[in-house]
Amino acid sequence: MRTRAPSSSSTPVHRISGPAELLEAVPYLLGFHPDRSLVLVGLHRRRLVVTGRIDLADAVQPGVIEQTVVAFERGGATSVIAVAYDGGDAVDAVGAAQPRARWVEFADRAREEVESAGCEFGDALLVAGGRWWSLTCEVAECCPPEGRLLAETVSAFAAQATYEGIVALPDRATLEATFQPLPDGERDRLEPAITEEERAAVRAVLQGRHERRERGIKRALFAAARASEPPGVVSLTDEDVVRYGVALSGIPFRDALWLAVDARRLDGRALWRELARRLPAPYDAAPLFLYGWASWRAGDGTQAGMAAERAVRSDPAYTAADLLMAAVTSGLSPQNVPRLRRPA
Repeated sequence: MRTRAPSSSSTPVHRISGPAELLEAVPYLLGFHPDRSLVLVGLHRRRLVVTGRIDLADAVQPGVIEQTVVAFERGGATSVIAVAYDGGDAVDAVGAAQPRARWVEFADRAREEVESAGCEFGDALLVAGGRWWSLTCEVAECCPPEGRLLAETVSAFAAQATYEGIVALPDRATLEATFQPLPDGERDRLEPAITEEERAAVRAVLQGRHERRERGIKRALFAAARASEPPGVVSLTDEDVVRYGVALSGIPFRDALWLAVDARRLDGRALWRELARRLPAPYDAAPLFLYGWASWRAGDGTQAGMAAERAVRSDPAYTAADLLMAAVTSGLSPQNVPRLRRPA
């Protein structure tokens, strides 16, 4: 599920006019090109609030769409557009009318479930065989029975998104692979160094120099996070990975970075992802959470959910990841959640 990023004077505005441009935008809203999927786009006063994807095999089951739209409505959406991606090879105009006929009944049921959840039903679109149709329009002049070809040129939306560093990966599996951790053997070999780093932290406390040591590590972490932001490159030694991983396993360090990410003083997603790939469990839970929170605040619920799921698998008792997972699955819009504040 992908939510709209908070509005601000510095937040770029992407304008979409009509269904053709919406279809060009969907892969960038999700972060990947959907296939065999139902994509639901939630709007409020013609502004994007949240985007969600459901496997088609699940979406055709009664009640599934309604459950998703209920979460959309809680997040502030008041209308929904549904886009079904039926896959399949490209077809010519002669044989192109058949796919639409199979999905009209589904569109009627989708309307019922959307309206039952308390939202207005905007439209239902179908993408199949390199073409697209409106499933609610019967006017041949604007919605020909054979459908329309998907745009083959780069749209203004795609060009702007690419310029801003937003990518649409080929499929969900490719997106999931960006979180793929290193093999267990490579991560586990850091365990002795992690144990020694933890002992060093204890020695610093006993010797009365832990405050100075912690300040140095915190400065290094903030500097590494800022350096990793585009167009920065993440280059970490094993010593860096161990030092940052042990530091982030402590709540004070994690919370300092969390507050900075939430206040948009820091992003650091490239750093958090690299740490998560190289650290063994449960030390990868904190960087996964920070990556997920930064993604959610940026409006990318898809990657936020993936990161939260991995963090919970790594450390089932990691309550911050549970909090993030709840925000994502409930459709909660980041723009409606106040910024975090340090307790007085």
